[in-house]
Amino acid sequence: MLLKMKTLTKIIIAIAFVFANLQFVKAQELKYCGTTEAMQKYFNENPALYQQYLQNEADLKIEDQKAFADGYKENNKSAMPPIYIIPVVFHILHEYGTENISDAQVLDAMRILNEDYRKTNADFANTVSFTGIAADSEIEFRLAKKDPNGICTNGIDRIYSSETNVGDDGSKLNYWPRNKYLNIWVVKTIASGAAGYAYLPGTTAAVNDGIMILSSYIGSIGTGSLQRSHALTHEVGHWLNLNHTWGTSNNPGLSTNCSGDDGVTDTPNTIGWTSCNLTGTSCSSLDNVQNFMEYSYCSTMYTTGQKTRMRSALTTTGGLVGTAQRYNLWTTANLTATGVSTPAVLCQADFTTNSSNNIICAGDSITFDDTSWNGNPTSWSWTFVGGTPSSSTDSTPTITYYAPGVYNVSLTATNASGSVSTTKLAYITVNSDTAMYSGSTFAESFEGAAIPNADWKVLNINSGTNTWVQTTAAASLGSKSVRILNTAAMSNQVDELISPSVDMTQIVGTTPTMTFKVANAQRTSTDSDKLQVYVSTTCGKTWALRKTISGTTLASGGITTSSYVPAAAHWTLQNVNMSSYATQTNLYIMFRFTSGGGNNVYIDEINLSGTVVGIDEDYISNLNFNIYPNPATENTVVSFELTEKQRVEVSVYDVVGKEISTVVSKDLAVGEYKYEINKNAALAPGIYFVKLTAGAHSITKKLIIE
Repeated sequence: MLLKMKTLTKIIIAIAFVFANLQFVKAQELKYCGTTEAMQKYFNENPALYQQYLQNEADLKIEDQKAFADGYKENNKSAMPPIYIIPVVFHILHEYGTENISDAQVLDAMRILNEDYRKTNADFANTVSFTGIAADSEIEFRLAKKDPNGICTNGIDRIYSSETNVGDDGSKLNYWPRNKYLNIWVVKTIASGAAGYAYLPGTTAAVNDGIMILSSYIGSIGTGSLQRSHALTHEVGHWLNLNHTWGTSNNPGLSTNCSGDDGVTDTPNTIGWTSCNLTGTSCSSLDNVQNFMEYSYCSTMYTTGQKTRMRSALTTTGGLVGTAQRYNLWTTANLTATGVSTPAVLCQADFTTNSSNNIICAGDSITFDDTSWNGNPTSWSWTFVGGTPSSSTDSTPTITYYAPGVYNVSLTATNASGSVSTTKLAYITVNSDTAMYSGSTFAESFEGAAIPNADWKVLNINSGTNTWVQTTAAASLGSKSVRILNTAAMSNQVDELISPSVDMTQIVGTTPTMTFKVANAQRTSTDSDKLQVYVSTTCGKTWALRKTISGTTLASGGITTSSYVPAAAHWTLQNVNMSSYATQTNLYIMFRFTSGGGNNVYIDEINLSGTVVGIDEDYISNLNFNIYPNPATENTVVSFELTEKQRVEVSVYDVVGKEISTVVSKDLAVGEYKYEINKNAALAPGIYFVKLTAGAHSITKKLIIE
């Protein structure tokens, strides 16, 4: 009777678990893994490697795996090998949006990863039917404490880059050696539409080796969620040589998957699941739907056979798997080199705030949080210039700023190992909560005081050598303008020019419009500088995109290799429809320039008035539709940007109007998108037309294939 009651209880728990997961799935759009597509693309480019991969899979004999696994049955302590420790670095690519996840969210992801691999995850209690073969993989992960140069790190590498909107192999910036670290790149968008992807050992180049994953699939706090929190566990499984439970494809649910194989003996053959059906018997036996290598989103476990295969990936020195050098990660020498095996020493003072960009309105409060590296401070000494109070000894003080300005913050953190200090210059920006300008029009031609000044602020995001400055080198009107001396070496550098706040209710006209003059040139035909216009109704705490101009559309001066100075004919008039903000009493305007390796950019004659701008014209301009390179000899890329969710179609037509191919046709969220048009797939040399349709708006551009 006791056994029956336990069984009944377990079934009830399982049913509740399934119901909870199904309800959660309905509440959000879940994404899946892109490993198969990424590997196939790389194999297509490297066919010899594909043959090696097939041979490697054949060499992993099922009988050998079973024999090896049997030697390490759970609780057979005398046969247990050591716990393998893996140093980890998170590269967080961001543009200061929600994708710039907090240290706390990274630490939460590390906690979940370790619990999943050590079988201490709380949701393991929900596991049904396969608990007897569920394994403690005896693999642990620790954030690196030393970077490749031996310098102190917290294992979190933050990189400001627009690549966060792309999320492919080209976005894997600042790679750390794979024989020393597991690289995890965190981005806002993955080009393929996946939640994440990884390469199996030996199936890609060293600089690509690691995990690419969405910021919203990291941890269970912040932008993460409990439902998505095991996605990193899944991708690390691929990195440790595990396939999906149904085999090597990315097509779960097909009956043909029953004849496939994941190379592990104790995972039953399955068609693969995208729902949490705990009674599924898709092939010849009960499916292990709760396996971390499934798509069910109710995963709780790895099997003993999977443990064997993962640990084998960490010890293999020869063949294809050995080329990935996983065998060096857990060695004593590497754990010392990366700092994960030594006692924690307080090595750098650091802190963050509860604000995404450290910009607040006058009179607002902001909370600071100590994030000093590696040691746990026991005392703190803060200094807040311009803040109230101006000092604190709390670990998380809350400070109020009453006067507009830009302020420094200092911290000294102390523990038994000593003290470390840091000062962050111009760390807090306090903007006026009332409009600085109120009138029927607003105009700026930069003929007055040099910028930055009391009105106009300049933010040099990457701390580069050049940023927005007043210049007498050229002007659309008068003798002065503002410019950035842009160089090829400044690619991906971001600089912002922010206006004083304006009372839009005083602007004459029912449809207020902003106009400005801009001039830019390219150095080469492939350069793609970008100028964007944003507005803020929250003192600069949050910004809304209003216009993007880039590439050849921005480069009114054509191509020049010398330092560009615009001729009178190069200045182009740009307009931005501001009707949505006609009732705002405190509006800030920002010009953000992102260098694409091109030439200098100039702005002049900014005006806000009641001039009416066509809505369709303004919308199409904001799509920032580009094709590059064009003309193209091989592949070319179509790019565009959405400021609202839309149904998007991109199609290619020949000169007689026949549709050649559909590049994309689906609903897309707000963001920047890039899609490759592969000449070798369909396009012979000639002239084509690429049509972009977003909602009710369409635009067509000519494409030349040489």
